Amino acid sequence: MANKVTNAESHLRTQEVYGLLSTGHSRTQIQQICSEKWRVSERQIDTYIKKARDLLFADADMARPAWLAEALQRLRTYENAAFKRGQIQTALNSVAAQAKLIGIDV
Repeated sequence: MANKVTNAESHLRTQEVYGLLSTGHSRTQIQQICSEKWRVSERQIDTYIKKARDLLFADADMARPAWLAEALQRLRTYENAAFKRGQIQTALNSVAAQAKLIGIDV
Protein backbone atom coordinates (compact mmCIF):
# COMPACT_ATOMS: atom_id res chain seq x y z
CA MET A 1 0.00 0.00 0.00
CA ALA A 2 1.29 3.44 -0.94
CA ASN A 3 2.07 6.05 1.68
CA LYS A 4 -0.49 8.80 2.14
CA VAL A 5 0.77 12.12 0.80
CA THR A 6 0.63 15.33 2.79
CA ASN A 7 -1.87 18.08 1.98
CA ALA A 8 1.00 20.18 0.64
CA GLU A 9 2.16 17.40 -1.67
CA SER A 10 -1.40 16.77 -2.83
CA HIS A 11 -1.74 20.49 -3.58
CA LEU A 12 1.51 20.48 -5.58
CA ARG A 13 0.34 17.46 -7.57
CA THR A 14 -2.98 19.15 -8.28
CA GLN A 15 -1.10 22.25 -9.46
CA GLU A 16 1.04 20.11 -11.76
CA VAL A 17 -2.07 18.47 -13.24
CA TYR A 18 -3.57 21.98 -13.61
CA GLY A 19 -0.54 22.91 -15.68
CA LEU A 20 -0.91 19.79 -17.81
CA LEU A 21 -4.59 20.55 -18.45
CA SER A 22 -3.74 24.16 -19.23
CA THR A 23 -1.28 23.09 -21.90
CA GLY A 24 -3.76 20.75 -23.58
CA HIS A 25 -2.77 17.34 -22.26
CA SER A 26 -5.47 14.69 -22.50
CA ARG A 27 -6.70 12.58 -19.59
CA THR A 28 -4.77 9.61 -20.97
CA GLN A 29 -1.56 11.63 -21.23
CA ILE A 30 -2.01 12.97 -17.70
CA GLN A 31 -2.62 9.48 -16.36
CA GLN A 32 0.54 8.18 -18.00
CA ILE A 33 2.67 11.08 -16.71
CA CYS A 34 1.28 10.88 -13.17
CA SER A 35 1.41 7.11 -12.87
CA GLU A 36 5.07 7.11 -13.94
CA LYS A 37 6.02 10.08 -11.76
CA TRP A 38 4.07 9.33 -8.58
CA ARG A 39 3.15 5.64 -8.88
CA VAL A 40 -0.50 6.35 -8.02
CA SER A 41 -3.73 4.65 -9.07
CA GLU A 42 -5.95 5.74 -11.93
CA ARG A 43 -8.59 6.64 -9.36
CA GLN A 44 -6.19 8.97 -7.50
CA ILE A 45 -5.13 10.60 -10.77
CA ASP A 46 -8.80 11.23 -11.57
CA THR A 47 -9.10 12.94 -8.18
CA TYR A 48 -6.17 15.22 -9.05
CA ILE A 49 -7.73 15.92 -12.46
CA LYS A 50 -11.09 16.82 -10.86
CA LYS A 51 -9.44 19.18 -8.38
CA ALA A 52 -7.39 20.77 -11.17
CA ARG A 53 -10.51 21.22 -13.34
CA ASP A 54 -12.29 22.87 -10.40
CA LEU A 55 -9.37 25.33 -10.21
CA LEU A 56 -9.59 25.96 -13.97
CA PHE A 57 -13.30 26.73 -13.69
CA ALA A 58 -12.68 29.05 -10.75
CA ASP A 59 -9.97 30.88 -12.70
CA ALA A 60 -12.25 31.24 -15.72
CA ASP A 61 -15.21 32.44 -13.64
CA MET A 62 -14.84 36.16 -14.09
CA ALA A 63 -17.14 38.84 -15.32
CA ARG A 64 -16.50 40.53 -18.64
CA PRO A 65 -15.41 43.84 -17.03
CA ALA A 66 -12.79 42.06 -14.91
CA TRP A 67 -11.45 40.16 -17.91
CA LEU A 68 -11.37 43.36 -19.97
CA ALA A 69 -9.49 45.22 -17.23
CA GLU A 70 -6.88 42.46 -16.97
CA ALA A 71 -6.47 42.26 -20.75
CA LEU A 72 -6.04 46.02 -21.02
CA GLN A 73 -3.42 46.01 -18.27
CA ARG A 74 -1.46 43.24 -20.00
CA LEU A 75 -1.54 45.21 -23.24
CA ARG A 76 -0.31 48.34 -21.44
CA THR A 77 2.53 46.30 -19.99
CA TYR A 78 3.44 45.03 -23.46
CA GLU A 79 3.21 48.57 -24.86
CA ASN A 80 5.56 49.97 -22.21
CA ALA A 81 8.07 47.13 -22.57
CA ALA A 82 8.10 47.46 -26.35
CA PHE A 83 8.55 51.22 -26.16
CA LYS A 84 11.48 50.88 -23.74
CA ARG A 85 13.19 48.49 -26.16
CA GLY A 86 12.59 50.82 -29.09
CA GLN A 87 10.06 48.47 -30.70
CA ILE A 88 7.74 51.24 -31.76
CA GLN A 89 5.61 49.14 -34.13
CA THR A 90 4.94 46.59 -31.38
CA ALA A 91 3.99 49.41 -28.99
CA LEU A 92 1.64 50.87 -31.61
CA ASN A 93 0.10 47.45 -32.21
CA SER A 94 -0.57 47.18 -28.49
CA VAL A 95 -2.26 50.58 -28.47
CA ALA A 96 -4.42 49.51 -31.43
CA ALA A 97 -5.37 46.29 -29.62
CA GLN A 98 -6.30 48.29 -26.52
CA ALA A 99 -8.48 50.60 -28.61
CA LYS A 100 -10.17 47.66 -30.28
CA LEU A 101 -10.93 46.07 -26.90
CA ILE A 102 -12.70 49.20 -25.65
CA GLY A 103 -14.55 49.72 -28.93
CA ILE A 104 -12.58 52.55 -30.48
CA ASP A 105 -12.03 51.99 -34.19
CA VAL A 106 -8.48 53.02 -35.07
